[in-house]
Amino acid sequence: MFTSDFLHPARLWLLLGVVVLAIAHVAVSLMRKRATIRFTQADMLHTVAPKRPGWRRHVVAATQLLGVSAAVIAVAQPVNREIIRPETEGRIMVLFDVSLSMQAEDVSPSRLAAARDEALAFVDSVRDDVEVGLISFSGIVSVEQQPTLNREQVKDSIEDLQLSEATAIGDALGAGVNVLTSAVDDGELDGEGGEGDGSESESSPGVIVLMSDGETTVGRETLEGGQLAEDANIPVFTIAFGTENGSITDPASGQSIPVPVQPEPLREVAEMTGGRSYEAGSETELSDAYDQIDELLEETIGEEEEVVTEQTWKWSLTAATVLAAGWLLSLLLLRTIL
Repeated sequence: MFTSDFLHPARLWLLLGVVVLAIAHVAVSLMRKRATIRFTQADMLHTVAPKRPGWRRHVVAATQLLGVSAAVIAVAQPVNREIIRPETEGRIMVLFDVSLSMQAEDVSPSRLAAARDEALAFVDSVRDDVEVGLISFSGIVSVEQQPTLNREQVKDSIEDLQLSEATAIGDALGAGVNVLTSAVDDGELDGEGGEGDGSESESSPGVIVLMSDGETTVGRETLEGGQLAEDANIPVFTIAFGTENGSITDPASGQSIPVPVQPEPLREVAEMTGGRSYEAGSETELSDAYDQIDELLEETIGEEEEVVTEQTWKWSLTAATVLAAGWLLSLLLLRTIL
């Protein structure tokens, strides 16, 4: 209830009137005391007024002055100000590619290790009031962690990621859209992944950060998943891992299999959804990309808004209550004055 912020702080000068009333009360009390001393027949005074108000008069006056002070504060219109960010724009889904091509070592020490390290750093850099979730994808899409404020849970899920065959980027985008839109539409996270509802909304339900070497091999096409994100008003930031010279070793034949990075589909998804695309050909470039994404998220997840809540009614109620108490005290304590 107590605040130092007012819509009309200049009106607080009216409190000087309360000070004047307090001075007047003190002055009148002193004058009454002098008049009593000059009373020539003191014995008669005790007979006429054996129970003079004394201190009780001051209690009543103080209560009334307190009530008037509260009324003046109400006139100045006290307010509470709070900076908030829209709740529906406070979620980030990280989509992490765990296909076998991510074991390529063209990014030191490997695409997977470099991506994991930077993803952990990115999670730590996100503001505490923004939820972060994790989806891993190879040929199978898995919601590893629903959006949460618990950073340790997200980081543990990143640490536990394991490689598998194939790459389903389009399906992973659909799963990310589904998690974010479900959080807004249903008030809870169902975490089933899949199609997404494709509904359009004025505000974004969140942001997707997609990390992959860029080539879909199973499931819906990358741009189909991007279309789902665009329909749901979800910007997608993409990071293409690796270089054109990336390769992995076939565990069965021992032959080297080229796995060049495919940045173009990721770039198209970022452009169509209003996000940004990055190419991380080295550990340093990957770190720089994450720093830029973190800065852009400040703009993407919604501007902070100031909420002003007026407290006038509380102070008006306080003033009325205190003044009523003062009136009751006058009846109880000053009833001897006639």
